[in-house]
Amino acid sequence: MSLNLTVQQIFSWTTQLSAQQDYQALTHKFLGLLAEIPWIDSAAAYEFYNHERKKSGETGTVRELLVRRFPLDFTRNDEVDYGSLLNGIDHTTDLNISAPDESGLYTWAIFSIRGGSGPERAIHLKGAFDREMLELLGNLRGVYRNLVILHDTKERDVLTKLPNRQSLDARLLQVCEHYSDYQVIDTVQEKSSWIAILDIDHFKRVNDNFGHLYGDEVLLIFSQLMEKCFRYNDFLFRFGGEEFVVILNLATQETAVATFNRFRETVANYNFPTVGRVTVSIGLTHVDGISMPTTQLDHADKALYYAKDNGRNRVILYEDISVLVQDNDHSEIELF
Repeated sequence: MSLNLTVQQIFSWTTQLSAQQDYQALTHKFLGLLAEIPWIDSAAAYEFYNHERKKSGETGTVRELLVRRFPLDFTRNDEVDYGSLLNGIDHTTDLNISAPDESGLYTWAIFSIRGGSGPERAIHLKGAFDREMLELLGNLRGVYRNLVILHDTKERDVLTKLPNRQSLDARLLQVCEHYSDYQVIDTVQEKSSWIAILDIDHFKRVNDNFGHLYGDEVLLIFSQLMEKCFRYNDFLFRFGGEEFVVILNLATQETAVATFNRFRETVANYNFPTVGRVTVSIGLTHVDGISMPTTQLDHADKALYYAKDNGRNRVILYEDISVLVQDNDHSEIELF
């Protein structure tokens, strides 16, 4: 089976991939190029997240593997069983292939993408491949992998490996654009998206009393608690310093508040090594398609400051602040 590729075609693919501005655009472009190859029937990208959890009463840990398909559809909440995909992957090798059929061709191939600061990725291809084709795909995979590593360097926080502020801006814009097409009528009862800013309380004291090394450890563990507590279709970010951001999707107002309170309690009950107990204050607001993304972040920030000014270790919903102010008889005080 002839590949029928020219040097010009190969350089064109490389140029198109290297022109992409971020990881999202890069992966969309890579999957699009693969789909144009005649002997590839389908191409899909996946991300793998590893977590270790301790079973109660046991000293060992249990490794859990979470799979997300790219691009993640945050408008749906139906988790898919990826058991067959996981069974086909040996995470110690870069290439996993099916047994050859009667013609000596492979019907599927999975290329692992490792080495970046983000999760492990994989490209799952279905079609009919011989060894020459797999060699070509392996070279393409190498180009894509190198670009993924570069984008991770730019788009992910060095310490926690969470997406950074730049990634947040792009993702929040995507979520807002969705709600500009689909307006939520009842923000209390309808499932929609919510954005929260999370700030570790008295974090300066941690650095002052224990040193920045232990402060970094708190930040790292805090980010790991976030990854364990929130769902596969929520978006997590390190905002900067001791601040983090969560975009919670497909939740009613009651569920959103309850979810962040559960996380707040998880943090408060966690015994951080050396440092001991810390708490977190959280400002929360509804995401809509009318306000600018910067305005919605500002609302979450105002709710956070209210939580900080009123005892810390609290979840405050921006939409409730006016009621809270009246209840506390602070109506004449200019808060912001």
